[in-house]
Amino acid sequence: MALPANRLEAEIKQLLDDEGVILLEFNASGHAGRLALRVLADRRQDALTIDDCVHLSRQIQHLIREKNLLNDDYRLEVGSPGMDYQLREMWQYAKNINRLLKLRIPGEKGPKEISGRLMVVDDEGIVLISDKTEWKLRFGDILRAHVLPELKPPRME
Repeated sequence: MALPANRLEAEIKQLLDDEGVILLEFNASGHAGRLALRVLADRRQDALTIDDCVHLSRQIQHLIREKNLLNDDYRLEVGSPGMDYQLREMWQYAKNINRLLKLRIPGEKGPKEISGRLMVVDDEGIVLISDKTEWKLRFGDILRAHVLPELKPPRME
């Protein structure tokens, strides 16, 4: 049985919501004559672990079987966003306070990139400290934001 992708996505989103997990991306595409499902999810607080992804994968497979949403010829991938995943929502910024970010913001001669430590997140935007510069940015002024890897992140006191 083939199900419209938007209904399948809604069913999976509801399952994730019930598990306290947020659906970031859903993709259903044909690959070598087989349906490939890709689910990218995260938590508002704490990281989504490999064990969480395994659990969610099993839950989604059970949902698909229980509700007869698809035939058995599909491949499912459940994952969490990597460091290169773009921050889009306020909660994503909030869970990364005290981490290094790389931002793309508007500049006088076109977009420019800045990086620094995320210090504050509120309803309006963020405060980023870069060397001795403090950047107060509204969410609407951030064109792109990514977490930068650190070998030894600073301690939270």
